[in-house]
Amino acid sequence: MSHPEIDSELENALRRDKNGTEIISTVDVRPSLRNAVWEARNRSHLIGLRAGSPTPSGLLGTMRSAVVNGMSIADITGNAHTVERTPTMADQLPIDSVMFTFVIAGESFHFNGTSPPVLVKQGELAIYDSDSPFMLGFSEAMHAVVASLPRHHLADIGMQDCFRQLKVMRHAGQGVETQTAREMLGLLRSVFERPAGGDVLEFGESLLANTLRTFRRLSVQPAQTSDRYFSAATAFIERHLDDPGLSIADIAHELSLSQRHLGRIFAARGITVARHVQQLRLEHARRLLSSPENRYMSVGEVGRRSGFSSASHFSRVFHAHFDVSPTDSRHAEPTAVGVHFV
Repeated sequence: MSHPEIDSELENALRRDKNGTEIISTVDVRPSLRNAVWEARNRSHLIGLRAGSPTPSGLLGTMRSAVVNGMSIADITGNAHTVERTPTMADQLPIDSVMFTFVIAGESFHFNGTSPPVLVKQGELAIYDSDSPFMLGFSEAMHAVVASLPRHHLADIGMQDCFRQLKVMRHAGQGVETQTAREMLGLLRSVFERPAGGDVLEFGESLLANTLRTFRRLSVQPAQTSDRYFSAATAFIERHLDDPGLSIADIAHELSLSQRHLGRIFAARGITVARHVQQLRLEHARRLLSSPENRYMSVGEVGRRSGFSSASHFSRVFHAHFDVSPTDSRHAEPTAVGVHFV
């Protein structure tokens, strides 16, 4: 609930850096209101939490925060403190997301009420569910990067159920998993390093796509095989055959792959993505032409429903592929009762 005194302190504590990123520091906030102001900032830019500190000064912290394409990212430094996601908050302020806490300095404990507290040390990453109640505590001066990745983004790549349980891994050191975690940290930090005046929409789309690709590798779920990617790409193309604007970039984005990686998957089968799209469109057009239900549909309309914006282009590539024109193909296709259409 909004409180005028807290809102006023929060507004006075906010500033922006040279890149336009919002920063809040509780140093100049009255000690009695520091915890409340920190809670208010978390609630508006990250996640609803209860904040506290065992020190007489209250929670002394600085937070750089940004919201990009639905993802909330914060770079936080502070003194010893705790933050708690209570069952009431989880119920009243639902945020269905995966949370990341990269501990850069200090160490923390993570407690969810159902198992013993888990220590998360400097150089480690905790991944957990936002709507499961938890308490996160730092026993000393700390620095962390915290992010919230909405599960509706994960649903787009079929990974919405990942990390329902707490997982701790390293982001500092060696190893494939560690390197992937460090790559995720680099992506999140790029929000605070991008130059001012850039294309915000383009940056947000790129950040989300790269984050999802990295998340796939970070997940406990096994990566899809090349065959499954090919099948998923084919299914997506077939759902959008009537869209003449369907692009390789659209297909790659749907699968959270780079266009280069997608091209390699198709090249392994001796075909390009564009050629595969065209073949699926031509097969779809031939089925339309042979269907009795479509006997009054013009050749141009068949081409349009198969994703060809030009009737002449459709006729030309159809003839090149099947060695027969669309009209002659229709004449050659018998109906269920053996009648030829004219």
